[in-house]
Amino acid sequence: MYKILLYYKYTPIQDPEDLKLKQREICKRLNIKGRILIAEEGLNGTVGGTAEALDQYMAETMLYPGLEDVEWKISDGQEDAFPKLRVVVRPEVVTLGLEKFGKDVDLSHKANYIEPEDLLNMYESGEEFTIIDARNEYEGRIGKFRDAIIPDIDNFREFPEFVASIEHLKNKPVVTYCTGGIRCEKASAYLKEQGFEDVRQLHGGIHRYADKTGGKYFDGEMYVFDARVHTPVNSVNPTVISECHHCNEKVARYVNCCNAQCNKQFICCESCEKDFGGGCSRDCQQKSRYI
Repeated sequence: MYKILLYYKYTPIQDPEDLKLKQREICKRLNIKGRILIAEEGLNGTVGGTAEALDQYMAETMLYPGLEDVEWKISDGQEDAFPKLRVVVRPEVVTLGLEKFGKDVDLSHKANYIEPEDLLNMYESGEEFTIIDARNEYEGRIGKFRDAIIPDIDNFREFPEFVASIEHLKNKPVVTYCTGGIRCEKASAYLKEQGFEDVRQLHGGIHRYADKTGGKYFDGEMYVFDARVHTPVNSVNPTVISECHHCNEKVARYVNCCNAQCNKQFICCESCEKDFGGGCSRDCQQKSRYI
């Protein structure tokens, strides 16, 4: 069976280029595809392959110094989830957008974890807290935690600007979350550095919450960066919160605009996709995707 593997680890990587070569060799040998980002601060990967291949991949990756305790998140996938293998070295595995100020967030300031079961209990008990999505707006559009604040951002680099708009929450209990946890490490640290006093981050993100709690209080689906586009989270009382871009019908379905010059990703029901010829507008409908 084909599986998707999501993981990250913040740990000093002495020779990112060496790890890049090793990761590429392992993946090619095991016919694993996906995206792996490597930096001196750690690595972040989303890859797909057979269950047997991914078991071997995890075993070999954990032999590398500093990666012995990587937390792996596995889900059902599809064979065409990734078109190719991409292993790249970058200055950071996640960029918060502070480089223009000549600094980065100090990860030693990251917030303590809150376990999925404890977050569920907070919802069940009616405890007062603010939950902040550390993902992009288009991710939260198709699914989010109940009552979550969704930043109006298209890239994590814009998160500091969002934080400047919620300074009134500095004295409130705050929980941050993202897909698997990697963005929350930096997001929670940045919030604390900006004076937010009571911050926790969801351990393992939405992915682990779904596995541990059945996903109750998560409305909609989880956006993922592979051919699946989004996956179910809530098996207790699932809901659809996203609306068709054209007719506002409730539907969990992302498509890309047929106009290659636009290529906008938008939520669309099957009926409107047919009516608009796959376009996000009548104008795009008239333009060939192959211009």
